[in-house]
Amino acid sequence: MDNFLIYDSLLYAIYTASDFKGVKEELLAHLQQMIPHQYASILITEGSNRKGTGDIGIAEFYCEPSEFMEAEELLIKKYPEDLTTMMNLAEKAGAIRRSGICAEEERFCAPYYKDCYEKYDIYDTLQLAVTGKHELIAVISLYRTSEAGAFADEDVYLLKALSKHLSKVFYKHCRQNQTIDSVSGTIEEIKAKVHMTPKETEILTLIFLAKSNLEICEELKIKEHTLQKHLQNIYRKLNVCSRWELLRFAVPNGHDGMGRAV
Repeated sequence: MDNFLIYDSLLYAIYTASDFKGVKEELLAHLQQMIPHQYASILITEGSNRKGTGDIGIAEFYCEPSEFMEAEELLIKKYPEDLTTMMNLAEKAGAIRRSGICAEEERFCAPYYKDCYEKYDIYDTLQLAVTGKHELIAVISLYRTSEAGAFADEDVYLLKALSKHLSKVFYKHCRQNQTIDSVSGTIEEIKAKVHMTPKETEILTLIFLAKSNLEICEELKIKEHTLQKHLQNIYRKLNVCSRWELLRFAVPNGHDGMGRAV
């Protein structure tokens, strides 16, 4: 099948997938057709909670075939500094192929390679950094064995062309949904202490998701003056005088629903 047809099919599949598991499965299945490879992994980061300067924490990972999880798990546990270096390089470049930046001797003599990848006969790696809202969300890695040979510049281009779409989809599943879950928990804590009407609860949820008054009115199909009345009641019940105080009062860690400091 033509790569452009596969590309269109891939975009449709990831945008319409019902859950993140479906996104990952469809993505790697289509990438196998576009850029043949023997192994693949998707490492999801912990977000902005980096463990130190430049360090990257891994929240979860997904591999195909599943037995390759052994290699990635060993890399995460035994060689976190090497993993961080690889992911930082991918983040800076967008997409990279290891054979394009490291000589064979350097790649094959590295301790992490001997421990993690030698048994799988890994010859080259193609990586794409998926970013969103100025943070690294994930790194997608495709691996080829020595029999398959190195990735080409065209492969880098094909993978990089997906970057914008993957950023949107991954952010939605990996970050935005986490924010919604966090906000829902905060709302429940407030309702346990203060009586809130259903409409006040809806408005408070949208405020915590960083929605403007105009966006709230449009989403709830209410007038501005009606919204202001609800806001006055919310402020009174929570003993605050402004939206800023409301966010400070209710949102954990002093950040609003989009991760911005308040």
